[in-house]
Amino acid sequence: MDTGQKKQVKILKRGWVTFLLLVILSAEGCNTKSPENTTWLTPSTTRLQGVIPTKVEPTQGGFRLVRGGKPYYLRGGAGVQQIDRLREAGGNTLRLWSSDFAEPFMDEAHQAGLSVMLGLWMEPETSHFTYYDPAMVEAQLGRIRQQVLRYRHHPALLMWNVGNEVDISARGPRLFSALGRIAHMIHELDPYHPVTTTLGDLDSRAAELHHLAPEVDILSFNIYGKLRILPTLLRNSGWLGPYIISEYGNAGYWEEAETKWGAQLEKTSTAKAVFVSSLYRQVIEPDSNKCLGSYLFFWGSKFEYTSTWFSLFEPTGEKTALVDEMNYLWRGQYPTNRAPLITDLQLAGRRASASIEATVGQLLPSIVEASDPEGDSLTVHWELLPEVEKTFDAKIIATPPESVENAVISGYGFGALIKAPQLPGPYRLYVRVFDGHGSVATANIPFWVRTVPPTLVGTR
Repeated sequence: MDTGQKKQVKILKRGWVTFLLLVILSAEGCNTKSPENTTWLTPSTTRLQGVIPTKVEPTQGGFRLVRGGKPYYLRGGAGVQQIDRLREAGGNTLRLWSSDFAEPFMDEAHQAGLSVMLGLWMEPETSHFTYYDPAMVEAQLGRIRQQVLRYRHHPALLMWNVGNEVDISARGPRLFSALGRIAHMIHELDPYHPVTTTLGDLDSRAAELHHLAPEVDILSFNIYGKLRILPTLLRNSGWLGPYIISEYGNAGYWEEAETKWGAQLEKTSTAKAVFVSSLYRQVIEPDSNKCLGSYLFFWGSKFEYTSTWFSLFEPTGEKTALVDEMNYLWRGQYPTNRAPLITDLQLAGRRASASIEATVGQLLPSIVEASDPEGDSLTVHWELLPEVEKTFDAKIIATPPESVENAVISGYGFGALIKAPQLPGPYRLYVRVFDGHGSVATANIPFWVRTVPPTLVGTR
């Protein structure tokens, strides 16, 4: 017997709880021997507080989301960290990509007053999975069915998000037909929560999806640098229904400029805050009659290509300027303490766009220009890491490398002396500026280490 089963037995031994459950099940006309009617009795006692219905309502010229009978515009964070601080910033919902281990996060979200867009993982088409194999499709349908039965009565549940960017790998219409069957099944099992699916490419496939999966209530989009042209993309797609921006934030590493050897140039945390805030004001807010809201990526700390590219927080909890901007956009005011600002970062007198090269063992002076809105005393931390291979292999790009030992020779105020590693290749120098009051500014600069001076490469 596992822990969950032991807790269920303990609950059912209490007579008044047993009576309450029987009343609820009788009211729903349920057969207590059916798995569909008993799997929601999980160890979490928050289930007993009841369903909070959510639905999409038409308005004059658009749509709105209604939860618990009240309009509910999504101010969300995509991630499972810093949940309490999402609420503090003015957020009201978080996104989970799958239901794996979802229960503690949903319980925590409910306690914090947040709803959850719960992901139901739908397999992309790969060499290991095809929607032209009926057995595979049926097995997936059964797996998703059990997940719906488990979580459909959780009070934190906002809606079901079936699949994440599966359109990118779709080799034919059968994937969308399978999605349509899943949406139909969900509506039969749970009439109280809408169904969405997240697209990675907003193109003509939106019309195909609408035709083959008409019971998908809302379309969701993961969009970063292209967010600025979202209105045009929507017009071209032909989608006229409600939509959600299920991921947005700093422009993706696949969208930014790069060095001559292919290392992506990352914005400072200060520049990211300006970039995202302006797009929120220019694109997301103006279309609130059809856009039901958005989820900022990544609400927490996440290594993806770099340790800071999408992270809104440090692993130790310090927030960046983008969190401050969301406070302002969601609550109408900045927090009492704001993050430091970085205005410049140079290595050997050059910026990242110069495609900096160095020689093995060369000493490289670095300097960062930073300030603090409250005038707090700042602490600067430098770190050198090998560059991660630029690939869309998730296992590679999401695996952080170890820092290079003895690379930072000395630090002095806002500067440091860096020693180029003995092993040639691409590296990235990180700088973090802490204010000592829970905030941080981040930046980095890539460079290439050669065995001979760059001016001698190619000479005889």
